[in-house]
Amino acid sequence: MVLTKSSSSLHTLPEEILCYLFSFLRAPSILSCTSTCRYLRKVLDDSSALQYAIELEAQKMVEVAAPDAMTSPAERLEILRNQMCSWRAFKPTIVDQFLQPGGEVSMSFGHLSTWDDYPQIAQIRALDSGSSESQSYRRWNAASYPMPKDTPFRVHSVCMDPSQDLFAFVILEPNHMAEISCRIYLETLSTSEPHPLAASEILTSFKPHISANCHIDETNIKLKIWGDRIVLFNFCDEYSHCPARIQIWNWQEKQDFKCIYREPEPYDKMDDCCIVNRDHLIVSSRMSGRLPCRLSIFSFSDLGKPPVRIAECVLPFQPEATFLRHSSFVTISPDIRRSMTSQDIRFYPHAENQLIALNVDGPPSLVFIIDTNKLLTACQSGIHTEGQSRVLPWKEWGPNCSRCIVDPVPNNLFVLRLDVAGGRAVHATPNDDDCTSYSLRTYDFNKYRISRAAASKDFRGSIITEPSTVKHRQLNEDIITSLPYMMVVAEDSIETATNMIDVTFDDENILIIKSSDGDENEFVIDVAKPSSMTA
Repeated sequence: MVLTKSSSSLHTLPEEILCYLFSFLRAPSILSCTSTCRYLRKVLDDSSALQYAIELEAQKMVEVAAPDAMTSPAERLEILRNQMCSWRAFKPTIVDQFLQPGGEVSMSFGHLSTWDDYPQIAQIRALDSGSSESQSYRRWNAASYPMPKDTPFRVHSVCMDPSQDLFAFVILEPNHMAEISCRIYLETLSTSEPHPLAASEILTSFKPHISANCHIDETNIKLKIWGDRIVLFNFCDEYSHCPARIQIWNWQEKQDFKCIYREPEPYDKMDDCCIVNRDHLIVSSRMSGRLPCRLSIFSFSDLGKPPVRIAECVLPFQPEATFLRHSSFVTISPDIRRSMTSQDIRFYPHAENQLIALNVDGPPSLVFIIDTNKLLTACQSGIHTEGQSRVLPWKEWGPNCSRCIVDPVPNNLFVLRLDVAGGRAVHATPNDDDCTSYSLRTYDFNKYRISRAAASKDFRGSIITEPSTVKHRQLNEDIITSLPYMMVVAEDSIETATNMIDVTFDDENILIIKSSDGDENEFVIDVAKPSSMTA
C-alpha cells in the first residue's frame, strides 16, 4: 500500500492512538507536537493522562501508588495540582501535636525519626497513620540488641529509608589494640528482621578506618542511603589529626568492597556529605590554614574502584563549621506498594532534581541553597585534565547555582532553622532578637511552579529573579547569588516561650520542633499542613 501525504498525516489517527504515541515522549516534546495545530492541541486538552504526565515532569515529581490503584489520571492530576496550590497559598495550619524524645531528627516518606546518642535510642513514628494517639510507633534500643557477651560496642549512627522498609545502624567495636572494626547492620524498619533485599545482613569495613592513636569517642560517623547505595562517612573531631574516610556499597548486591576513599595529606576538616544521585556525592570541607571552605564533588559510578574527586567548588570564606541538608531519595519497594490502599496516591520529588542546603554556622548564620543539577553541570563543563579534580572559584559556580539565605532579623542563633525537600525550602525566621516569636516562610525554586504563581491573580508572595547581596563579617566583598525562587510568608506567627529547635518537612507535612518545658531531653512536635488542599 502506498501512503499519500494526506493518508499518512497524524490527523487521520484516532485520538486514542495519538495519546498512546505521545505517552512515550518527554513533556517538552508533547508540548511541541501539540502546539503545531488545533487538532493535536485538542488531543492534549481532552487527555487527562497526557496532562498528568506533563504536570508530573514539570513539577519534577514522581508518583507512589498501589499496584491496584483505583484513581484515574484526572483524579491524580487534581491531587497533584491541589498540592501545588496548597504550598502556593501557604497558610500553615497545625493539625496535631505530640512529644518525641530528643536527638538527631530526620524525616522521610511520611516518617519521623529521632536518634539520641545517649542513651542510644531511636524512635520512629509514621505520621501518615492517623492522629498521634493512633500512629504506628517504634522504639529501638541499642542496649537490647543481641551482641556477644562482654563485647564492648557503641552505635555511632542510624539511618532509615521507610520507602524501602530499611533501618541501618553502624556499630564500632574494638577488634585489636591498633584497629577498630566497623559494621553496618541492615534490618527491616517494620520487624527488625534482616532485610530481604540485602545481599548481606552486615556490611563490614575491613581495614582500620581511623588512625590507631585516635580514641573511639573522637570518631564521628554519618550514614547515608540513596536507593541501593549506602555511604559510610567517618571523620575525627577538630583536635585529632586523622584522615576522613568514605566507603560506598551497593547493599543489594554481592561485591568486592573497593569503593573506598581515604583523604590524602594535608588533612582538611571534612564536615558532612550527601548523595545527590546514584553516581555522585558532595562533601563539605573546611580547608587547612586560612583557605576557604569547599564543596568536593565525587563520582562513584564504578563501585569496583575508589571514588574520584572530579571537582572542588570554592566558597567565599572559611566558616567555623558546616553541615548539609537534603531530601531523602524515595525508592518504593514492592512490599511497600502492596501495603498501600487502592485509593492511596502520593507524590515525592524526583531524585535527580533536588536542592541541598549548606548551613554555615554563625553568628551571623546563613544557608546556601544549591541547585545540584546546575552544580554538577558547572563541574562537568569546560576543560578537564584526566586524573585531576577541577577547582572552580566561587564566581564560576556560586552566583548562578545558589541563593544565600539569612534571617531577616539579626540574632545570635548559630544555625538557621531551614530545611529543603525536592525543589522547596521551609525557613522558620525569628521575629525579634530574643527569638520568642517565629514566622514560617517557604521558598520554591521550581521554574514551572514559579511561572504558575506569576500567572495566578491570588498569589500573595514574591518572585525573586534579581541577584541578592549578603554581607558577611569574614569578607571584604559581598556575597552575590542569583538562583531564581518564589517566597511566601505565613500570615500567622508562632509564639513560643521555649526554644525553637528546628523545622523539617516533606510535601504533605511541616514539623515545627521545639524544646519541652518539662524535660530538656524531650521535643514538642507541632504537625502542620501547608494549607487546605484546594485548587
